[in-house]
Amino acid sequence: MARKTTELTRRTSVTFLLLRWLRRVLLSQTALAMLSGGIIAALLKWIEDRRRRHTTDQARQMWRRHADFSVVQACILTTEHLKSLGRIEKRTLFVKPISEVFRNEYILARVLEAADKAVAKQEAFLATQMMQEDKWHVLNICSNHVSSCFAPYHVFFNEARRVESYYKSAWYCFTLTCAQTEASGRWFITPFKPVAKDDVGVLRIRIVMMNESELREVASGSIEPPSFGFFNGRHESRWKVVQRFAELFERQVSRVTGKTAADATDWGPNLCGRLKKASSGHALSGRDDSPTLPEYTPEDNSILRIHVPFPASRSALSGEQPPGGDSARSLAECVSKDVVLFE
Repeated sequence: MARKTTELTRRTSVTFLLLRWLRRVLLSQTALAMLSGGIIAALLKWIEDRRRRHTTDQARQMWRRHADFSVVQACILTTEHLKSLGRIEKRTLFVKPISEVFRNEYILARVLEAADKAVAKQEAFLATQMMQEDKWHVLNICSNHVSSCFAPYHVFFNEARRVESYYKSAWYCFTLTCAQTEASGRWFITPFKPVAKDDVGVLRIRIVMMNESELREVASGSIEPPSFGFFNGRHESRWKVVQRFAELFERQVSRVTGKTAADATDWGPNLCGRLKKASSGHALSGRDDSPTLPEYTPEDNSILRIHVPFPASRSALSGEQPPGGDSARSLAECVSKDVVLFE
């Protein structure tokens, strides 16, 4: 009996020691897991704090440089008041987050990369810094966003083909720019609160539109700055953008049609204004005398055309003399025609 009791006591002691050892092991692993989890959590928090601080520092630097690449602004430049006031007016169509305009991360990265190149080279026209295979896709994305501003007019214009209508066609050209006006000019807007001497505009990516007729007149020299000068330095900077735009327009027209902007009133079947390389079949036939286009240059295909329908006045359709006008347009000019936008 005593032997059995002793053996039972020994087994109980062994079991107790085993359970105690197992408990110690489990507690040590739990403590280790908790310690590891705490270290990982602290490390992740430190990384997140560093990321936020870096983002804040970048935003602060961009703000001090008057730069904002977080949005895209679409605007129209017009010489409406150039002759009388020396002003180049800018009308904003929309301002959207850049990630909303360029949803594809690869395209967004290419646009931002081209913007950095344009700033470094002091080239206002961002599209000239992009690869040819990217330009069409980027400008086409911009075309969709700009065209949506006139969405109801496109529907009305389409239905107006079936009846006599007051709707007419206007053609605009647009491109991407990344420029910053460094001349003062806000004193006119804030006359009682003078701005600092280093007053500059915001450096941002813009979709800039201009009426095609205006670009032709600027390219031909019909539109010039007034003799008394510009309204202020900021409008002079805008005029330089208009001049560069007209140069690209003149070059594109010449490359596509073989004529000057003043002579080429029709772009032919290529309504979007895009320059294409000649097909290889022409070079092989030996019978086609049409010249083979050279390789693309950075300025080629930096602009794109867009169709903007608009409601004209009733007098233009009825044949009445419009107030202050030279002559009324014919009925045939006021009837809407089908237009192919893209290739």
